[in-house]
Amino acid sequence: MGMVFRVLYNNQNWRAPCRTPGKDSNCWLCFEENVAIKPPTPTDEVCTGNCWELHLCSEYRWGCIPKGRVFGHRAYPGANVFFVFKQPDGKYTLWGETTVHSIDDKPLDEGRDDEMGFAFIHFNQFEPIPREKWVINLTDIQLVDEKWLMGRYRYINSEREAYLEQLIEGPVPENRAKSLSVAPRQNSRTLNISVVPAVYDRLEYIANEEGRQIDEIVREAVAEWLRERKA
Repeated sequence: MGMVFRVLYNNQNWRAPCRTPGKDSNCWLCFEENVAIKPPTPTDEVCTGNCWELHLCSEYRWGCIPKGRVFGHRAYPGANVFFVFKQPDGKYTLWGETTVHSIDDKPLDEGRDDEMGFAFIHFNQFEPIPREKWVINLTDIQLVDEKWLMGRYRYINSEREAYLEQLIEGPVPENRAKSLSVAPRQNSRTLNISVVPAVYDRLEYIANEEGRQIDEIVREAVAEWLRERKA
């Protein structure tokens, strides 16, 4: 099982503060609320913000947010990791890949002020894919097989991993691209349910914490309940 991280754009190859982020259209998300540890200002010549992206390709790690959480057991050493950023038009650019090196089992209680209280996932060293080979204009369906509403990362299955690897390596045959990017779930039925706000808030919290969609968690819970009933 692989992972896709949705990160902020960095015009210094994810190694240093961005230059004139207010003039770079790809830095648009940096000025939104709750996307960076500290946002920049539009007039910065050199970004005065603070974010994990600043050190991604030098320290090779990513902090779990919000502060105090840790990455779950579905993240494991050796797992494939892909990095994307969101374009101004809402689609995505795939710009990097690596593998997981290790996962912190608890938040840090020492170190820099901006890292205290965070648990990190650590990556094996990597460089951004050469810009001319970036894969642009991808939809969230192509990336993670679902609408991507919340959170900064998602887990993907082996088929989706193979598809993203192929995109990086070169053109994908049209019939294969269609089957992977829009493949519907077979033999499924739609079930519409209503839940009280407290239940929905709890589902939303878990989804955000585990990098998953709410409907995926509900499907898993129903399957486990049915297995217990059968037993």
